[in-house]
Amino acid sequence: MNQITELWNDAGQLGQTAIAVVGMLLAYIIVKLVVLRKMEKVAAETTNDLDDRLVHFFKQFLWLIALFLTILLVLRINDIQITPLLAGAGILGVALGFAAKESLADILSGIFLITDRPVRVGDRVKIENIGRHWGAWGDVVDIGLRRTRIRNTDGVVVNYPNSMLSNSVISNFSFEETPVRVRVRFQVDYDADIELTRKVTLEAIYSVAGVIPDSATVVVRSLWDDSQGHLMAGVLMEGRYRIENVRKRTPIRSEVLETLLGLMQRNGIPMASHPVRITGG
Repeated sequence: MNQITELWNDAGQLGQTAIAVVGMLLAYIIVKLVVLRKMEKVAAETTNDLDDRLVHFFKQFLWLIALFLTILLVLRINDIQITPLLAGAGILGVALGFAAKESLADILSGIFLITDRPVRVGDRVKIENIGRHWGAWGDVVDIGLRRTRIRNTDGVVVNYPNSMLSNSVISNFSFEETPVRVRVRFQVDYDADIELTRKVTLEAIYSVAGVIPDSATVVVRSLWDDSQGHLMAGVLMEGRYRIENVRKRTPIRSEVLETLLGLMQRNGIPMASHPVRITGG
């Protein structure tokens, strides 16, 4: 121990600084490649989600912790008083806060996303407010401090600012392994046989692979559909069924609709096609 102390003292401030930086770098690599990987394996074997969140949180901030400790150690080796620097850092922090408030909002939102975990890497999600041209459906690829990457169903990776993501309504279809209900809506003419239409719709639904047996129902929603700003002369109906794999929702729904259209044509079930004429009284 005395020899190590003598070597440390003989190294001088420059040598001690170099040793501190290299030592902290080696510690960072060991913690990242050995300790964290071991912690991830242990956390994956438990049923509690809290340890997974803590490990993920620590991974995101490990480099920042290592940098902060390295700076404090180097300042101490070079006999630099930390208190005045902390005061100056506080003033600088306020100025930077005003200049980079959007980035800080993203970082804070990223912390909440990491700790609260409304989404996890690999989850299939739907984002209500900011999914526009490229669609709101996708799989979470990475949750960073400033941005979250989501690969949408077109295969495009979209980088969402965390502040916008935290203010959006997020539907997580992978949080619980439960079947998901899918709906198909269509309109038939007033003269259509409703019972025949219900029978044909169920036949179309159950003919598609991926639909859970005995999970489908067909209901009458309305006598017309004015939700899109128009009135159709017909009966609005809705078929409901459940599927196990939400990632196959779109192709299954498309196949159901295609099969339903063919069965309706073959059974002579008329579709609604004319708007209602509203006349003044």
